[in-house]
Amino acid sequence: MTNNSDEAKPGDEVPPGTGQSGEAVCPRCDGSGRVKGGECPACGGTGTVTALVGDA
Repeated sequence: MTNNSDEAKPGDEVPPGTGQSGEAVCPRCDGSGRVKGGECPACGGTGTVTALVGDA
């Protein structure tokens, strides 16, 4: 894993710390952090992205 959870990743729907958001499994690598033998470009190898989880 190369990215700090406080840093935005290309696959994030919203910036980290946004209200009603949380960590979700990266849809590109299915949470493995790897794509085609290399680091997933969407999550930076973390296997997670920040996604909206609420709708208030």
